[in-house]
This record gives sequence, structure tokens and C-alpha cells, in this order.
Amino acid sequence: MIAQVSTKAHRARFLNACRGKWVLGATLPLDLALFSKSQPWRFYAGPTLALELSGSTAWAAGHANPEELASFLAFCGCESIILDENEYPPPAGWCKAETLTVFGLAPGKALPLPTADETLWAGLTLDREPSAMDVARALYPADTAKQEDFYSELCTKRTRGKALVWALRQRSETICTVGAYTLANRQAYMACGQTAQPLRGKGIGGRLIVQMANELAAKGEHPVFLCSPERVHFYTRLGFEKLGEYARYEQTPSVKT
Repeated sequence: MIAQVSTKAHRARFLNACRGKWVLGATLPLDLALFSKSQPWRFYAGPTLALELSGSTAWAAGHANPEELASFLAFCGCESIILDENEYPPPAGWCKAETLTVFGLAPGKALPLPTADETLWAGLTLDREPSAMDVARALYPADTAKQEDFYSELCTKRTRGKALVWALRQRSETICTVGAYTLANRQAYMACGQTAQPLRGKGIGGRLIVQMANELAAKGEHPVFLCSPERVHFYTRLGFEKLGEYARYEQTPSVKT
């Protein structure tokens, strides 16, 4: 039975289901440790299941009864779930929407910095501790609610040494950013690599990503990424190793309300 994580037994089940998983083995345990008291409704466990609800998306490690899971997600208002379909049957009646690929860089390894517009790069300043709100505004310029949620979670993680964010500045403007938004269990989950629209295609985002990944790997961390199909070529070209796959499932149109 799927239940909110509220006891030591629930917590143990949650952590056991995450153990050894790429990305989810870092993100889910850290989120549980940091946010379970302030957001208890976000974390659930079954006998062999760890489940985190994030907005309308669920993240799952382990496995559960497909019919029970479908019913539970519908009750919670979830519209999609990310899981390992090789070990985890999807919720009954749900359809596969896309494959998400895990890429990484082994600890101690380093990739060559990719080519970039050197004139542009020379005019940029690397900020290794940018303001959390500046990064939030760069990532979500038109959504103040997402800015506030991002700001709150990033500040909580940074103060505990569990997140690292970099930004490239052109004068006072943040024009590129990437972060390791979970540093846990020897994994460094990197995400939110974004470059301002007018400067895309000039190589600065790829170079920033590789530079951060190299530094993390040199410290013994294992940088990992979870990318959508359209980004697979990008990470392959940069030289990262494919480690595995997850799948995102959605409700069928007849199930959605």
C-alpha cells in the first residue's frame, strides 16, 4: 500500500527503493531529508517504492502495483510520472510519452572544453556564486511562482552545501547558467543549463557545462544529467557517457479530467 512517509519504516522503504539508481538515488533521498517536514505530502513509499510528487509530475524508484499506482496518481492530480520501465511497470492505462537519457562523467575523468565563440567568451564573467533570484529570473522570466519555488529550494540546498550554481554574465546581465542542483550519494545531478536566446549556438553553454562537470569529477563526484530526446545529440557531442534511460508516462486522454 502506498502511504505518506511518516514513520521510520516508511523512510527506510523509501531510501531502499532509491539505492543505486542514477539521478533518483541522489535527488529523492536529498529532497526527503530537506523537505519532508515542510512538505510532508510530497513523499510516499510502498513496500518497494519511493515516490516524490513535484507539481503535476511524479518521480518513482522501485515498483508498485500498476492499478494501485494509477489510482493513487489520479487522486493526487498527477499528469505524468518518470520511472525506470525496465524494472517498474507503468501505471495501468498510462501511455509512454518520451524516453529520458541519463548521461554522466565518471569521477576523476575530464572532457576537453568544447569550441566556442572565443571573442564572446572572453567578454563574459564567470560568477561561481550568483544570486539565487538572479538565476531564478533567468530561468523563468515570465513565471513568478516558479521563480519563488526555485529560489526557496536552491537557497535551502546551497546553505547546506548540497547545490552548486554558476552563471556567465555579460556586464550585469546573466546570459547563461548551469547548476548541480543535487550533491548527494557521490552523484552531482546537473540541470537547468540555459543560455539567453540571442546568444545560443555560440558554444558558451556547452563549455560552461563541461567546465563544471570536470571540476566536480575532479573532486570525486559523478556528474549526471537527465535529458530529453532533443538533447541527446548535444550531450553525446560534448563527450558524456550514456548511463541509462528512464521513461516519462502520461495519462491517456480518456483518463484525464
